[in-house]
Amino acid sequence: MKLKLMRETGKIRLALFRAPARIAALVICLAAVPVLSGCSLALEDVSTGKDRLAGVFVTRNYIEPGLPSLEVNSRGEIVAKDTGPEKIYGCCSSSAESPSVVIFPGLEGYGIYNLQISEEETQEPARYGTCDFPFSNLHFNVSDEEESMEADLCVPTAVSARYYFNPVYQQEDGQIYLLAGSGVSTDSFVDGQKLGHSISESVSRTENGEQSSQTMRFTINIVAAVPPRETELFLMNQENRPLACLSDEQLETLSETGEPLVLPADVSYLVLRQSMPGDQPDIHSLFDRSHSSLEYLTPAEDGYLGYCSVALEWP
Repeated sequence: MKLKLMRETGKIRLALFRAPARIAALVICLAAVPVLSGCSLALEDVSTGKDRLAGVFVTRNYIEPGLPSLEVNSRGEIVAKDTGPEKIYGCCSSSAESPSVVIFPGLEGYGIYNLQISEEETQEPARYGTCDFPFSNLHFNVSDEEESMEADLCVPTAVSARYYFNPVYQQEDGQIYLLAGSGVSTDSFVDGQKLGHSISESVSRTENGEQSSQTMRFTINIVAAVPPRETELFLMNQENRPLACLSDEQLETLSETGEPLVLPADVSYLVLRQSMPGDQPDIHSLFDRSHSSLEYLTPAEDGYLGYCSVALEWP
């Protein structure tokens, strides 16, 4: 496998946005973010004024820079003037069915965000940490020195791909934009492979003659896994006999609507069977009354993998 890096020209709230079919329920943990090997990018050389780093938007295609402006100098010559990094403005999605929290016109991708939004009742700014499909395992951590978010982006094995990590900023007036970022590429992923990429920015402040620094950090882990071909859930009784079987489509419908799987009184436990490609053995997972939900990996849209999560309601 060949891996290369590419660089081409107030209050804190946690909020989850409901996603459509084939989208996992996200798990949020208020825990320390582990340090992973991978790539990191500091944005100290990018001039963004008072705009705050507010997220990372992942694309599979490099975002081409804007054209330079043309000016006439004092000698009457036409010269090209570099206008700096092009800001691509986005807007928050107004549709509950949209898989993206923020939409950047003309760009396909997904992001994780720490947005500052004013509450309707008090008009006070509140911070909302969230992410798009198909991210999972979202972690949010706050300390005096650093605020960080980390999430996994699951992809299938045995494929070549490129992923670009574009920093997202939020202006004081609330507008959101992104800048073209760097990326990673690989000839093929192997099962269990993880590539970590971090983007961070530090802001210095002086209060009462004392200087302090606050860092905002976003980490995205590209995680490779073998996608199953088919998934079935068997409802088993005490005699270890199946009473019913639910298909992957039925489970995804429950996951999409958020409705629990109401189990009959004679169901003793559940067996989730996933058939794997090639000569790999099937995967069997057991769920009993100690489990309040079941979750499994499934192929999703746009070539990603997602987690299907279904709540269990035992009699």
